[in-house]
Amino acid sequence: MKLDKDKAFRFVIPGHPATKKNSPVLVRGRAVVLPSKAYKAYEKVFRKELSRIEREQGMLPHYSGPVQLTAKYYLQDRRAYPDLNGLIQATQDIISDEHAYVDHRKTLKRRWILEDDRLVKSLDGTRIAGIDKDNPRVEILIEPMEVDIEREPDPQLVKKAKEATQGNLFRQGEA
Repeated sequence: MKLDKDKAFRFVIPGHPATKKNSPVLVRGRAVVLPSKAYKAYEKVFRKELSRIEREQGMLPHYSGPVQLTAKYYLQDRRAYPDLNGLIQATQDIISDEHAYVDHRKTLKRRWILEDDRLVKSLDGTRIAGIDKDNPRVEILIEPMEVDIEREPDPQLVKKAKEATQGNLFRQGEA
């Protein structure tokens, strides 16, 4: 069964992809790990583009079940060549819902495309696809995946699938 009825979502984010490259920085005499400046700039451009897509389409799809994410990264040049894992991590973090802690409770700050980056169950086809000096970008395809309650190892997804199955049974009885 699929938890998300949304179809596949394909979009392109222009700009040179960046990794978080978390690095320790001294803040008030303590070592704190913060994202790099390049990542912060990339995140800002990425989310601005997502907001533009959202305005044009009326809304972004929002996935709460397992998905396959395929990302093809086109870099501006070979300088500071990133590692693929860092690029994937940055992409997943940016498209996942933003949360803030208010009174020690996790609260939703902004919905994006993924409820949580742990929903990405497959990265098949993801790669650094090449160099495009004039048009650096990332091309992303997100596709909902089936949940097999008997074989799914993620307990949260099993719970969601069972709840969805029970909800469908009740709705069928109302008709």
